Amino acid sequence: MSARRVTVVLPTYNRAHLIGGAIDSVLSQSYVDFDLVLYDNASTDETSDVVAAYADDRLSYVRRPANIGLLPNFQDALRRVESDYSLILCDDDLLLPGFLEATVDVLDRQPKTGMVHTAFAVLEEDGAVVDEHADWTCGLTEDTTEPAEEFLAESMRWGCRVCSSAALMRTSALPADLFEEGDFPAIDFGLWLRMALGWDIAYIARPLAAYRIHATSESAGLGVPLAAGYQTGVAWVDQRAGVKERFLAEHAAGLPNRAGLTRLARRGRRFELVMMVRKATLPERRALPTLRSLALATRADPRVLADPAAWRLAAASLLGPRVVERIRGRV
Repeated sequence: MSARRVTVVLPTYNRAHLIGGAIDSVLSQSYVDFDLVLYDNASTDETSDVVAAYADDRLSYVRRPANIGLLPNFQDALRRVESDYSLILCDDDLLLPGFLEATVDVLDRQPKTGMVHTAFAVLEEDGAVVDEHADWTCGLTEDTTEPAEEFLAESMRWGCRVCSSAALMRTSALPADLFEEGDFPAIDFGLWLRMALGWDIAYIARPLAAYRIHATSESAGLGVPLAAGYQTGVAWVDQRAGVKERFLAEHAAGLPNRAGLTRLARRGRRFELVMMVRKATLPERRALPTLRSLALATRADPRVLADPAAWRLAAASLLGPRVVERIRGRV
């Protein structure tokens, strides 16, 4: 491995039809001091042929003799990184022009920042743009560096606020255990939380990566593709809540405001349950499906009934979209 400053890790399995786009998006970056390493998890399609067509000394190809599973593939790939900065790019996602230049600059200027992530575009499988400017920060509208305590609090309140393919990490800031099996499939969420125990987290508000939504993605196992995301259920909400609960339990001694973070995590679970209902009833938001979804969310957490957003959803479904639009027009 060369002594370049950035390593872009690209784990892949049977994505010959998409992997070329991911490779091109990295090799065409204006910042050139990087290695791109593909870890092929024993693909059975033409992935090796696609990679063989490239002649660039920054590109390396590691083909595993047998499929070791998604998590071990990611874990082993990240453990091998020796460069200052690292990024795991999913094989169906892309870096947009200027990503490495902008994110490396942030980490170079901010030695206490462990990771910088960006806004991103959302694509369909064929590359059609669903959303030109998306983010999961729930409120950040400009370039921001969040102190560790603030990032943790906002993560408890909302959930995973980072798109992993849009996140450049300071390799020395990575926790020793990297990903944890108990966090699967939200392994990146647990990683961000543990990283924030000792490092600030920066955000660039312009889209510098692209996240692909499609029926064969790993995320599609959590719910069907829907607009700029996935329609998930109670099991996924509980899974992410479990990541928070384990984090709070395992690091209780190092968290000065554990009680406050626990309250925010509980509030965050209710928020995600309400969002589950919102997504499940788009676009018509008819009364019966909405009320059924609200009942499901309430069974999962009776305190959903105390959330004004839940009542607004119920009212909107009963009034109908036309009435709601008329009311909004008069306000």
